[in-house]
Amino acid sequence: MLAAHDASDVRQARALCADYGAVLALDGTPLAQADPDDAAPPVLVVDPAGLDRLVRTQSGWHAGPGCRAHDLALSGLPQFADAPPDQMLAVWLAEQGAWPVGGTAASGVRDLDLLLADGSAETLGPFGQDDLRPLHTATAQRLVPALFQLAGTADAALCLAAARWPARYRLDALRPREPAQVNLAHLLLGHGGTLAWVEGATLAPPAQADHPRPQAPPQAGAAMSHAPDVPPDDGACRPAARRLDMRVAQAFDPAGLYGAA
Repeated sequence: MLAAHDASDVRQARALCADYGAVLALDGTPLAQADPDDAAPPVLVVDPAGLDRLVRTQSGWHAGPGCRAHDLALSGLPQFADAPPDQMLAVWLAEQGAWPVGGTAASGVRDLDLLLADGSAETLGPFGQDDLRPLHTATAQRLVPALFQLAGTADAALCLAAARWPARYRLDALRPREPAQVNLAHLLLGHGGTLAWVEGATLAPPAQADHPRPQAPPQAGAAMSHAPDVPPDDGACRPAARRLDMRVAQAFDPAGLYGAA
């Protein structure tokens, strides 16, 4: 296990994993808990506990991936009040996949600073008519249009009509319920540590109108290792959800460096 003390530690670890065909896994996720003797390809587990810087900003708080839920809740972020006190922000994000369909704004996540699988760094966040921030990397400039195209497919429409979001990856973040706006960061809610490495997050208390509870408390590892259960009447969504997950994973991480493929 690598205990990261600086963002450069993780970036170097990602480069080594890319060179040697290994998977980089976030400590505390099911992938990180796999038996190393059975792991193929090999897995390098990274612990971000030392990356716990918490800074007040104009739009909320900017938190490192190792910040603890207890400290975030004490800072006035009520979405962390029910989380295990010692749970790291990165793991909380990896598990938070049970929001109502189109209701990911209740997470209070505004921006995510991501280390993408190819080594490029990008910040994803609000992406609407009133917040057209530029995408700085060629990778993100290819990725985001592909995700919007995927959100307009028949598979996505079937999942959006379900009682609960049936896929792992929250593509419904691109089709939010009004008055919420599109937020690209919400694609990573419940991602299980796959897709990208979270280097930091800008967090704010959810607006009162955007504060529904997650639909079901996640069971240990369930939100990270499997898509949420689909109600019987929505069973037809299962194949569509699997196809969406595969295509989102392929868009973010085609080589499976973070275990998405």
